[in-house]
Amino acid sequence: MVRQVTSDMQYNGDFEILGKLLKMENTHQLLTKLSDVLSILSKSDALVIFLSAKDGLSSELDTPQKIGLTKKQYYTRLKQLVEYGLLNKSENKYFHTAFGSIIYNKHLLGLLDSMKISKELEMIDLLKRSSKFKSDEIANFVSKLNPEINQNGRSESQPFLNTNTFDSMVRKAVEIIGFAEKEIILATRFQNELIINAILKKAERGITIKIVSDANMVEGYFQSEKDKIKVHDKNEKERINVVSNPFYPSKIERRYSKVPYCMLIVDQKQIGIEIVNNYEPNKFHKAIFGADSEFSAQIKDEFENIWKQAARNPPQIKRL
Repeated sequence: MVRQVTSDMQYNGDFEILGKLLKMENTHQLLTKLSDVLSILSKSDALVIFLSAKDGLSSELDTPQKIGLTKKQYYTRLKQLVEYGLLNKSENKYFHTAFGSIIYNKHLLGLLDSMKISKELEMIDLLKRSSKFKSDEIANFVSKLNPEINQNGRSESQPFLNTNTFDSMVRKAVEIIGFAEKEIILATRFQNELIINAILKKAERGITIKIVSDANMVEGYFQSEKDKIKVHDKNEKERINVVSNPFYPSKIERRYSKVPYCMLIVDQKQIGIEIVNNYEPNKFHKAIFGADSEFSAQIKDEFENIWKQAARNPPQIKRL
């Protein structure tokens, strides 16, 4: 009995040490990636390329000359920006990746805004060091200078939230959809009843809704229901609609295409995007939610490009 208890204690200790080591390893990987990103963006030539890619940087022979770089500078830094996941190429242009867009909108623009009010921030520090002013007096002064900055010099804008499980992603998506007042835009690679029901409730209230569903996902549902669809009778069309469209018979605009990652935009402000794991692209990995008008506008533009090329009818109906 004593041996067994001692053995169990040893195993528990081993697992605890292993957990700490794994945590340290993950932290080390994050710090390494952070160091890489900061390092590449600290280079003026790389920063020029990254900033130029905000609305798409054309991949042409004279592009280096147009942005004031040599060919060696341009292609060296461009390769690094792609390797670090900040840019990717679509057709004949380089664009910010989802990760790159967050870096641009939440950090670079935020840093630029902070630099613009650096004098105000210095004044906050001076007031805090002085014993003549109370906290509420400082807060009142700061609110007059810039309502988005608190008395500690921090921005009051809403931070982005990571969701690392499918259930937490669903809960956050349902929460955002629940606050929708004008418009819901969704591109999805997955299907969930809670999200579907939340959207249907909003559709009943007349909110504008546009949805692009992944064609492969829909084909999978047809495959699982193929025995029902094979039956040719007066209810055939109804069964196809039910299988292909979980929002049927509501009048929600829905199209079908290859969806690279899930994206949710509510009222052109609240946003959620899926972060896909390249090693397991078919599985849910994580998602990021937040409120940012500029970022949501960029993601909406990407959605609209998918929407324009998406099919109006599901892939199975085309074959039938």
